[in-house]
Amino acid sequence: MTPTPIFQDTDRDHALDFIDAHPFALVSVNGAEGPVVALVPLVLNADRTKLLGHVARNNAFWKAAEATDWPASAVFQGGDAYVSPSSYPSKATDPRTVPTWNYMAVETRGAITVEPRAEAMLPYIAELTDAMESHRQVPWKLSDAPAEYIEKLSRGIVGFEITVDALTHVRKLSQNKSESDQRGVRESFDAADPSAQRVAKAMGAGK
Repeated sequence: MTPTPIFQDTDRDHALDFIDAHPFALVSVNGAEGPVVALVPLVLNADRTKLLGHVARNNAFWKAAEATDWPASAVFQGGDAYVSPSSYPSKATDPRTVPTWNYMAVETRGAITVEPRAEAMLPYIAELTDAMESHRQVPWKLSDAPAEYIEKLSRGIVGFEITVDALTHVRKLSQNKSESDQRGVRESFDAADPSAQRVAKAMGAGK
């Protein structure tokens, strides 16, 4: 992503917090015949320098990742919504406007390392499980399932980690518009679908 500066948040911690809040990512590597992608949840390690994930062993992604010397990218998306020119009150006096899209996203880039050994899968699934279950009153734990069952399932997945070498955090929230037009967009989003409502909330928080 190459955002216009006004739409970019350069605070690294903000980007990492966004990843924590939106862990389901589109990951991509360069394969022999072009890009290979996968949709997977990713979790940051303890010092927030690497992303941990896993895919099914029959997923072509890890083979491509293992063979490439190029960095991988991972894109994490928040809310997004279409912006109609009709949302801008200024359109009544100045018709020079066109449709656009508001959204929030983070892209990371970095070296990817694949771990294919079944006996090494526990940290990959334990980190993800702990992160996803942390908000629950009674979190589910890996130890709640039979050890032999977890071992069997581990043979069907492959782990990987992506070093967080670069971060791009985009918050395209009509910052280039007047306060009146921003308010018009927020109001149109408030009556829209849940994704648009999340964008409206973020626009209000950014005031």
